[in-house]
Amino acid sequence: MTEFSLNRTTTRARQNRVRDMQQQSQLSEQRREALKIIYPGMPDRHVLNIYRDLRNKLLRIAEYDNFVCLLSAIEPNRETSLLALNLAAVFAFDKSRSSIVIDCDTNHNRIDELVPDADETGLIDFIENELDDVSLLIHESGIDRLRIIPSGRIIDTRTESLESMRMRDIVIELKKRYPDRYVFINAPSMQLSSEVQILSNISDQVVFELNAGEVDESQVAKAVQMIGPEKIAGIVFNGN
Repeated sequence: MTEFSLNRTTTRARQNRVRDMQQQSQLSEQRREALKIIYPGMPDRHVLNIYRDLRNKLLRIAEYDNFVCLLSAIEPNRETSLLALNLAAVFAFDKSRSSIVIDCDTNHNRIDELVPDADETGLIDFIENELDDVSLLIHESGIDRLRIIPSGRIIDTRTESLESMRMRDIVIELKKRYPDRYVFINAPSMQLSSEVQILSNISDQVVFELNAGEVDESQVAKAVQMIGPEKIAGIVFNGN
């Protein structure tokens, strides 16, 4: 298991398709700063290099194949949407790679800020309405080669939707569509939802985030045991 610290906030044809992915509108550097999303050349090189280092370690664990990575917090009051967005962003720095964030955390709306019609075309709606064209789910983020799938509506049967074979098929298709696409699943907190265990079954790697000093070793050990040590790629400690 790898520990990281955040003390502040194929074929050539397929590869060309990744490089040719067009973004209709771009997030300005000022907007990214406001949202705390990293970008090349940002002033805070310390944070930028932390995410680059984390990217490189995840790639080594996966032996440089593309993968599905689940992100979840251990504390009940913490979200991992910023971690998911920034990991996806740092993978998309490379023009031969693309990334996508699947938002499964309906308790927070940071990711929805990048998708104006998130409530109308989200993951849960897609599964519940038995739609077939996965491309309907994929939204631009304002960042080159980074796409977003918003969570959609909050419904009573959300857990059953995420546990369904449809969810598994969606993730597999998203991973296989491009050989250089990296899929990040933003999940609810381990302590708030049983969905994390469900989603970990369709993920290749799991990364936990926790606040330094707010979680003890027994809580970490319990979370690791619930998922399975073989799937835990690392734990990100946030000093904020």
